[in-house]
Amino acid sequence: MFRRYVEEVSLCLDKAWGPLLTKAGLRYTKPKVVLSYGERVKTSCGIYAPDATDSVYCPNTKTVHMMVSDYGLKGEIDKPQLLEALSTGYAIHVQNVAGIMNAVAKTMKKLSKRDALALQSRYTLQTLCFSGAFTGSVWDSLGHTREHGQDYYIDRHVIDGNFAGLGKASNRVYWIRRGFESESPSACNTFTAPAARVK
Repeated sequence: MFRRYVEEVSLCLDKAWGPLLTKAGLRYTKPKVVLSYGERVKTSCGIYAPDATDSVYCPNTKTVHMMVSDYGLKGEIDKPQLLEALSTGYAIHVQNVAGIMNAVAKTMKKLSKRDALALQSRYTLQTLCFSGAFTGSVWDSLGHTREHGQDYYIDRHVIDGNFAGLGKASNRVYWIRRGFESESPSACNTFTAPAARVK
């Protein structure tokens, strides 16, 4: 059941992102999606021990590794962790295909630690906004409830705390909601946003 869900949503993600990148003059290539279950998951960029449903994107192999746990599968409709993990993995793939990932990595090497973390924060917040844009566009059609699911998907980031390079909790919520409500990646240019919105 969950494998089919991941396959179907992956097709939807390809249909959403492919034409947008092609229109921008970029060559879109589909990422490979690998679904793994267990407490220890081997990926093409290392071994992970997920304590919840999550994903990791490996740029060298252009693979979104979906890691599924028992805990993560509980209440998927109201706590759509598979959808969030998959759309986030795809968002990073899009940043890779578009050259954003490489440009940020090269620029960070030339910056002070503080400025590098500030740039990393802009990159991470764009990832979340991209994920939110796709998720918002398919939310109702996938049967997720606004009353609980949206609160979990967006507002739960408030309790995750503030981390250098990942953006303050309030800004993570801002960019996820901005993407979710606009349903468009055009709302996600964190690189030109005011510094206060990307700390």
